[in-house]
Amino acid sequence: MSTLYSLQQNRLNSSQNAQPRVGVSACLLGRKVRFDGGHKNNQLIVSSLSKHLELKPVCPEVEAGFSTPRAAMQLRKNGEQIRLVINKAPFQDVTGQMNDYIHAKLDSLAGLDGFIFKKDSPSCGAFRVPVVINQDGYRNRDAVGLFAGAFRERFPLIPIEEEGRLNDSALRENFFERVYAYQRWKMIPDAMHNVKGLIEFHARHKLMLMGRGSHYYQELGRLVADTTRSNLAHRRSAYIDRFMQVMTLLSRPGRQVNVMQHIMGYLKPFISAEDKQELLAVFEAYRQQELPLITPITLLSHHLRVHPQPYINQQHYLDPFPRQLALRSLL
Repeated sequence: MSTLYSLQQNRLNSSQNAQPRVGVSACLLGRKVRFDGGHKNNQLIVSSLSKHLELKPVCPEVEAGFSTPRAAMQLRKNGEQIRLVINKAPFQDVTGQMNDYIHAKLDSLAGLDGFIFKKDSPSCGAFRVPVVINQDGYRNRDAVGLFAGAFRERFPLIPIEEEGRLNDSALRENFFERVYAYQRWKMIPDAMHNVKGLIEFHARHKLMLMGRGSHYYQELGRLVADTTRSNLAHRRSAYIDRFMQVMTLLSRPGRQVNVMQHIMGYLKPFISAEDKQELLAVFEAYRQQELPLITPITLLSHHLRVHPQPYINQQHYLDPFPRQLALRSLL
């Protein structure tokens, strides 16, 4: 094994072992910070994810100075604006107090690799938060919590998700693929002067991008091509913006099978006809959703341990996050 390959593997292993820093709505960690003095302890986050992530609890309402317990709040539309008000006294507008906190808080969160928000919260809800739109109390579910919206606007690259959506196995895996990919991006050494670091990042995520569509890999490859020290800053900015957009796309089983068949191509000279047929049968069973993704991934990994392929082993596709998270076993 070459010295260069050993160094590359050491760097890959190092990035996989470092724990990402993920913000979490504090009530999901069992903190008694909700308006009624209770919590919304989430077992997935507390029991499973906490072993592999550095979790940073945040409760915008408590940290903004609202007491616990406190009057429940809601989002209410006022003209073209959405305001944060007290449920039973909507004339009590507390938007300014929340915005002052947000303005003071956000800079301290710049180092996060992801954020898990509490669904439906007028401060933390990231998707389809209820908002009152008229005096009769009619609600639409098309708003975003004030804190979550400001966080997303300030840090558009940082992956976000809601705890309710993490119950969807595809969304859950996608979120953690993005968290760990973003962490690896930030770990590129001397990034603003390291053209090779950008090229290697793109190359090692090739199969993950192909899982979304080979044209995305080619599109991003054009951003990497002909990068020099003089245009690196611009190319890096354009690349990571588009990379993180592409990574939000859910990879369908058919595309996953195409990627795994691509990996199998590297193994064909070394495995028996029976092994090839077994792989193809497992791929098809996964395509038909008869098996979880972990099954063909594990079988491929077994063959790659017996017949190492340096190019494939440098890819993040087979291990986009620590296997101990057991995310793929639930798909």
